[in-house]
Amino acid sequence: MNKIKLTLFFLSVSLLTSSAFSQQDNSTQWDADVAHSNLGFKVKHKGISNTVGDFRDFDLRVTASSDNFENAEITLNIKAKSINTANESRDEHLRSGDFFDAGKYPEIVFKSKKITTQKEKVYLVAGDLTMHGVTKEIVLTMTHNGTAKTRDGRELAGLYFTTTFNRLDFQIGAELPTVMVANEIELHAEIEVIKK
Repeated sequence: MNKIKLTLFFLSVSLLTSSAFSQQDNSTQWDADVAHSNLGFKVKHKGISNTVGDFRDFDLRVTASSDNFENAEITLNIKAKSINTANESRDEHLRSGDFFDAGKYPEIVFKSKKITTQKEKVYLVAGDLTMHGVTKEIVLTMTHNGTAKTRDGRELAGLYFTTTFNRLDFQIGAELPTVMVANEIELHAEIEVIKK
């Protein structure tokens, strides 16, 4: 009887291990084509207009078990010093200790924890955003805009991410009054990813 139990145990372990490797083998990796992507944001200035900008240096990786991205894992790494608002003096101020403190906190990182389908090709992506030494959970809306082929025949997908978060949750510009710059930051990211 003990031999039967032992045999069943090893058989179960073998099946689980085989299943894990099978799932791992079936996963595909997609990396951002940064040249055809934009990681943009906007924030209300003095309540009358939006200041817009983007980050020029970032990597986004998607690991998916299917082409519809339903059970994907997403990681995003942004170089804080690459912030760009088309005004060099303002950008230097944003990189300083008054805002992002890019020397002390050089990277902004997002790691997904759960992706759920909202409707066809639209997903809610819950994950941890680490910025300015603070980690908070946020939820992104991700829209899969479709797929195409690169010149060399590789598969290309268009993903659009959007969310709104409070800059004060991350102590960004904590001393700056909200009558000057609003608390809410809107993220709008158009990302093309290439299947590896």
